[in-house]
Amino acid sequence: MLQQLSLPNRIVFMFSAAIFLTIAAVIAYDTYSLQRAVKETYVRQLEGITTTINGRYEESHSIQDVQQTFDYIKHREDKVLMLALHGPSEKDYSILASTNREKVGAAAPKELQPSFKDGKTLIAYLNTSTDRPLVRLVAPLTEDGVTIGAIELLLDSSEEQIIVQKQLQKSIVVGITTAFLLIFVLWWFIRRLLVEPLLQLQQAAKQVEEGKPYIPTSLKGSQEIVQVGKAFNEMVNKLELRYLESITDPLTGVYNSAYFKRVLNEEMAKAKKQGGSMVLLFCDVDNFKMLNDNEGHVYGDQVLKTIAETIRNNVRSSDVVCRYGGEEFVIILPDCSQSDGLKIAEDIRQMVAIYGSHSLLTPVTISIGLAAFPKDADEGTLVHMADRAMYAAKTNGKNLVVSASELSHYKEQEYNRRRTNSNWHLNTIVSLARAVEVKDSYTHSHSEMVSRYASAIASTMGLPDEEVKKVAVAGLLHDVGKVGIPDSILNKEGKLTEEEYAIMKDHPVLGFNILSSVEEFQDILSYVLYHHERPDGKGYPEQLREEAIPLGARIIAVADAFHSMVSQRPYRKKPLTIEMAVQELLRGRGSQFDKDVVDLFLPIIDEMKEESSQSAKEDVDVK
Repeated sequence: MLQQLSLPNRIVFMFSAAIFLTIAAVIAYDTYSLQRAVKETYVRQLEGITTTINGRYEESHSIQDVQQTFDYIKHREDKVLMLALHGPSEKDYSILASTNREKVGAAAPKELQPSFKDGKTLIAYLNTSTDRPLVRLVAPLTEDGVTIGAIELLLDSSEEQIIVQKQLQKSIVVGITTAFLLIFVLWWFIRRLLVEPLLQLQQAAKQVEEGKPYIPTSLKGSQEIVQVGKAFNEMVNKLELRYLESITDPLTGVYNSAYFKRVLNEEMAKAKKQGGSMVLLFCDVDNFKMLNDNEGHVYGDQVLKTIAETIRNNVRSSDVVCRYGGEEFVIILPDCSQSDGLKIAEDIRQMVAIYGSHSLLTPVTISIGLAAFPKDADEGTLVHMADRAMYAAKTNGKNLVVSASELSHYKEQEYNRRRTNSNWHLNTIVSLARAVEVKDSYTHSHSEMVSRYASAIASTMGLPDEEVKKVAVAGLLHDVGKVGIPDSILNKEGKLTEEEYAIMKDHPVLGFNILSSVEEFQDILSYVLYHHERPDGKGYPEQLREEAIPLGARIIAVADAFHSMVSQRPYRKKPLTIEMAVQELLRGRGSQFDKDVVDLFLPIIDEMKEESSQSAKEDVDVK
C-alpha cells in the first residue's frame, strides 16, 4: 500500500502513524496511572477500616464490637455495600461478622485464602447484574504482627469509574487534538522543507525530460536540500552542454546532420497532423574545393563559419540551420509556404554573394535548392528533391535558388548545358594536348597513344566505364606540364645535366597546377601528378610506394614508358623495337612499374602486333 503512495504522502503517513502511536501510548499510560491511583485510594480506605477494626478487636476481642463497627461504617459510608470479618473456625476460615447477617457463620471463600494465610491485600472488580460497578477489597487482620483473619470490603465504584471514564475521554480528546495539531505542524514543516523542494526537483526533471528550456531551480530548505538543488542544476547544465555538443557542428556552431534528421521527421509529422506546410532548403557553397586548394583549409573553414553565421542572421528564430556535411547546409523552415521559403532563400543567397564579393580572386557564392512539404515531396523524398533542386542550381550557372517545382524547366537547360560543356571539355583537352605537341615536336601523337594504351589497360582490368574515361583523359593530358619546361631542355639532344633533369622532373607538378583551376579535371589531377612515381619509391615528385600511387597513375606510367621506348626521342634517334621495349617492362616489373599493370599490358601489346602485321599484309596484298 505504501508503495502506491507518492513520496510526500508516504512521509506524512509514516509521521502521522508515529504521532498517533505516541499519543495512544500516552493515553494508555495515563489511563493506567489513573486506575492505579484509584486502586491505591481503595487500598488506603481499606487500610483505614482495617486499622480501626484491629484496634477495637485488640481491646475487647469481641465479635459483637466488630459487628457494631461494621454497621456504623456501612451506615455512614454510602459507597460501602458490605463488610465482613473472616476468621479461623473449627474446620477452616468462616465469616465471623458481616453487615449481611445471613452470611455470618458461612465458610470463607477459597479465593480469600492468600489474605488469610500470607497476609496479602486483594483487590478485584466484580461484574454483577446491577448497573453499578463493584470493587472487592480484602486485607489481612493482624494481632501483634500475626495474621488472625481478614476483612472483606465491597464498595460501589461507580463514582470513581465515572471519574476515570471522563478523564479517559478527556485524554482521548486532548490526545487526538494534539495529534492533529502536531500532524498539521509537521505536515507544514515537511512540505516546506522537503516536499516542496522535491516537487520542484520533479518539475525540473520533467522539463528536462520533455526537452523544454531549463530554468535553474532554487530550492529553499535545509542545507542538504540546497546542496541537492545546486548539484541538480550543475548536472543539468553539464547534460545540456554534452547534448548541445552532440547535436552541434564543432566548426560552424550550427546543428549537425544527426539533429537535422530528427527534427526534420518531427516537423514533417507536425505539418502532416496540422495540415500545414514546411520548406526545406538545401545549400551548397560553390567552387569550395577550388577555394580550399587555392586559399588553404584555414581560410575555407573561416568561409564556412561566416556563411553559417550569415544564414542564421537571415532566417526566422523558429528555423533550424544545420551543417549537412562538407560545404553543404540544410535549413528547416517550419510553418512556411513555398513563396515565403523562396524569399528567405533569395535573401540568404544575396547576403552570401555580398560577403563573397570581397575577394576578387576567390569569390564565394552559394547554390540553394528548395522543396516544400507536402507540395513537392513526401516524407521519404523531401531531402532528395531539395538536393536535386540544389544540383540544378549548381549545373545552371551556380549562385541560384531553384525550387523543386521548377526541375522540369531546368532539365532541358541542363541537357543543353551538358552538350555545350561536353564540347568545350573535349576542345579543351585537345587544345592542351596539341599545345604540348607544338612545344615538343618529338611527342607528336604520343599523348593520343598513351591515352589509347591506358584506356585499353583500364578496360581490361574491368574498371567502370567512367573510370576508363578518366584514365583516357589523363593519358591525353599527362605531359601538359611540359609547356612550362624551357625548349632548350625539352628538345635537347643527348643526356640532360642534373640541373636540367631536376627542371624536367617538375613537369608533373606544373601539369597539376595548370589543370587544377578547371573543375572538370579535378578527378584526374592525381593521375597526372603521380604518373612518374615507382612502386619501389624511387619515382617523383613525392617518392610514393606501391598502393599509395593511384591506380590511374600506375596505368599511365606503363603506357607512357612503353610508347616512349618505341618512339623517336631527342636523346634517342633510333627507337627500341617492341620486343626490346617488352623486355624493359619485364625488367622493371615490380620496381619501376606495377607488376599487375605490366602483366595485363603484355597481351594487349601482342594483340597490337597482330593487328599491325595483319594490316601490313593487307597493304602488300593490295599492292
